[in-house]
Amino acid sequence: MGWEGFGARVWAARRSLSLSLDYLAAQVYVTTGMLQEVESGALDPGRRVTQDLDRELRLAGQLWDAWAAAHLATLLQGGATVTDALPEVLQVRAYAPLVLPDPYLTDAYATALHRAERPMACASLDEDRPHVGRLLPTSGSAPYHCLVIDEGALTRTLAGPDATRAQLLHLHRLAQSDRITVHVIPTGTPYHPGLRGAFWTLNYSPAHTLVYTPQPCGPGHLTSEATHVKTYADLFATLQGVALSAEDSLHRITEIAARVPTPERRALHS
Repeated sequence: MGWEGFGARVWAARRSLSLSLDYLAAQVYVTTGMLQEVESGALDPGRRVTQDLDRELRLAGQLWDAWAAAHLATLLQGGATVTDALPEVLQVRAYAPLVLPDPYLTDAYATALHRAERPMACASLDEDRPHVGRLLPTSGSAPYHCLVIDEGALTRTLAGPDATRAQLLHLHRLAQSDRITVHVIPTGTPYHPGLRGAFWTLNYSPAHTLVYTPQPCGPGHLTSEATHVKTYADLFATLQGVALSAEDSLHRITEIAARVPTPERRALHS
């Protein structure tokens, strides 16, 4: 179903409840003109407005799912990258076996990671990598995030002690947010099925999810193919099951940060 079909559903539901355009627009905090564009199929209303419409029109999630289907079809038909896909996401689940994903990085650590990757990266392809915004502990309007990460990604030396400690403390602060959960898979955990590479699942509604697989160069790959989505969702659940709890993961991050040499320790050692 495209945007014309979506708009027709909004129009039919509004008429069935005998609601005026002006009244419904006021209830969902948009202009009457914008709601007219939605009903005509000329505009993607976005997830927030759609959820409000779904509630006001008493559609029990049906309109939300219809929006997600149309939104994902538009993204994939347009050759979208993960940067294009993220703004309307409800929940991001990310698994990272080697390095922290971009949203969790400090500027200093991101610079060190970029420097480490540069020898194996083609400059022209590096320019094609997605630019993903950084998370902040106070990002109240951000989607929900759940990160599962191997402990080796936190202990691997990529930056100096100060930048490394700052990165770990930043991750710790993020993990205390109501919208961000971090699970650490401890070093020494037996073989698990996530060792072949990183992936994200991007959830737009209860029934519609994209999978993103990042790559060292280029934009990575997005897919909504149902079998792949289910496989990655099951894989994430398995990885979360072998990881530490969110509370124990916070303690582990603190322990790792405490082992990073401080300036005083370096001075005493020398």
